[in-house]
Amino acid sequence: MAFKESTTIAHPPADVFSALVDEDFNRAVTEKLGGALVAFERQGELSGPVTLTMVRSVPVNKLPDAVQKFAGRFLGDKLSVEQHETWSAPGADGSRTGQLVVTASAAKASVTAEQLVLPAESGTEVQVTGTTECKIPLVGGKIAQAAEPRVGKVLARQAREVTAWLNK
Repeated sequence: MAFKESTTIAHPPADVFSALVDEDFNRAVTEKLGGALVAFERQGELSGPVTLTMVRSVPVNKLPDAVQKFAGRFLGDKLSVEQHETWSAPGADGSRTGQLVVTASAAKASVTAEQLVLPAESGTEVQVTGTTECKIPLVGGKIAQAAEPRVGKVLARQAREVTAWLNK
């Protein structure tokens, strides 16, 4: 299922990006949702290209209902989610382009997306375009379809969390 979402954060792109690739920020957000940041590796400096690899343990009860029903029966209370991000160096205007792949192998589900961090009049616009996929026979399409509308909610929450983090 394809998706396209955007949001605005009232901070400059460099600050927003710094939060998005910060281990403490990602740990705090994950723990706030009842999960755990199991692994985090960042390569590269903020002045250039950055690559991230994260593994999170996510509570199943925070997932879409269709996923909860399947996961509760077959996967238990927690789901391991791997996230790989490859970010460009900042442009002259502070913009960045990131390629994201999020995989929940046990659920045979993945999200592939491009995320843009762009300067805007009121701070930073974050745009995400991508697809969700689930390869579980018979129910995979339903699970991917249920996950797609959640992308906007996840992006809105990310914007609130980045804003709170930067306002500290």
